Amino acid sequence: MRMRLLETWAMRSPVRRWMLRHIEVPRVLDGLAVPAGARVLEIGCGDAYGALLVRRALEGATVVGLDLDPAMLRAARRRLARPPRFLRGADGSGVSLVCGDATALAFPDAAFHAVLLFGMLHHVTAWRDAVAEACRVLAPGGVFAFEEALLSARPWWLNRWWGHVPFEAADLRRTLTSAGLRVERFEEGTLLPMCYVRAVKPGAE
Repeated sequence: MRMRLLETWAMRSPVRRWMLRHIEVPRVLDGLAVPAGARVLEIGCGDAYGALLVRRALEGATVVGLDLDPAMLRAARRRLARPPRFLRGADGSGVSLVCGDATALAFPDAAFHAVLLFGMLHHVTAWRDAVAEACRVLAPGGVFAFEEALLSARPWWLNRWWGHVPFEAADLRRTLTSAGLRVERFEEGTLLPMCYVRAVKPGAE
């Protein structure tokens, strides 16, 4: 599902960038351990601001940014070519971009050590399929870490206008477990309807 123009603008605004830089990316990556040379997938990469932050934080990792919207990917290529001043040290050559559907990832099984997303799951109608795909492309021992909005309490008409797919924390937990993931962290916000989650794919030696 593609976002409305107003929300697309909001996701590329200075406020959103500030939140990614100071809140969302640091909290999602908190305690995340990946091996040297790890391959990381960001689902819903937008204009690649988050991908550059991840690339800087996970030194040595390569990041694949996936988005359904070609316009967002064009903005991402411009961002990688001219990163913000404070991110000049984040090597954009370690980030590649792919146009694709979160519910049908064009990657082989066990292709990534980590899968990340920052508040995009509620834009996916078949969001349970997206969770299953995230699990499929994770290597054993790999981590699915993300920040997500919990919009089930919002009036149905407001979710419908924005094109949001509401779900509750309990439903999200069940879906992660059903996909074969072990939930290690599930922190719900106290002021905002959101959660920070880390789930591991079992099977590593």
